[in-house]
Amino acid sequence: MYVEQLLQSAVGMLSVTAGGDPISLILAACAIGAAIAALAGMAPSFSQGLAVGKAVEAIGRQPEATGQIRSTLILGLAIAETGGLYGLLVAILLLFVTPTMFVGIYLGQ
Repeated sequence: MYVEQLLQSAVGMLSVTAGGDPISLILAACAIGAAIAALAGMAPSFSQGLAVGKAVEAIGRQPEATGQIRSTLILGLAIAETGGLYGLLVAILLLFVTPTMFVGIYLGQ
């Protein structure tokens, strides 16, 4: 319920900002979506920094387990990085592909 109201108010603000022009509304919505996707792509950086810090602490406590900690850390970092890559991919698609597709649909092309 709350998310639906938030989205409706965001669309209302966008339509007022775009001056009622549907093409401007499409471009503004794509730009906002790309910014949100880019922020989502930045989130794994913080979690990776936290994971590396915890791995260094674990190696400091048990130096004999360095190999196992390192291999687990590298696997975890690789998995976490995919989220950042997906966020970047969505941002690029929203900036370059989606606006032209939606504007083409709107213009009947």
